[in-house]
Amino acid sequence: MDLETLIAQWSGTTPPGFLLHAVLPQEPPQCAQPRCTRPASRKADGGYWKSCDPCRTRRAKSCKRRRAALVAEGGCRRCAYRKRLPDDFLCQRCRDERDIEHAQKRKDALDAAAIDEFAAQPDRVHKASDLDCGISPWNARPASEPSAAYWSPLPDPEPKADQDWRWSPMDGRLHHRY
Repeated sequence: MDLETLIAQWSGTTPPGFLLHAVLPQEPPQCAQPRCTRPASRKADGGYWKSCDPCRTRRAKSCKRRRAALVAEGGCRRCAYRKRLPDDFLCQRCRDERDIEHAQKRKDALDAAAIDEFAAQPDRVHKASDLDCGISPWNARPASEPSAAYWSPLPDPEPKADQDWRWSPMDGRLHHRY
């Protein structure tokens, strides 16, 4: 590998004499509607719709007209194709779907409120508990109960001078272990 290519790799640039591929502009497809020769309109993400803008607006208007006519004949206000329930403006299927959506939104709102409440709490140091150490009420030792010896007074200690085993026979000094 030559030095210039190595330097280009390290610096994140292209080596001298390197040609990038030419990016050719893509031709938009033709509108898919019959008897229309206009190019298809572009989406916000850079892709193309199947139809041009005038055809899309015309079809949306005709769809709105058809749905309005079906609703006027007693169709559901949401889907327009099924008959609505008596004393209601939705069909059974749309009502069930709407109830599910409302319940999900309510649950999401409660979850978001709980998360916000937790995030609003001040940061504090974690206090270790027995559960962190692996001790639980099911595997813990029983608490030790004090016996009678705990409460009774200790006997008087024997004075060190009376403990003959402490005196060294070599030099007559008191033997200390440490």
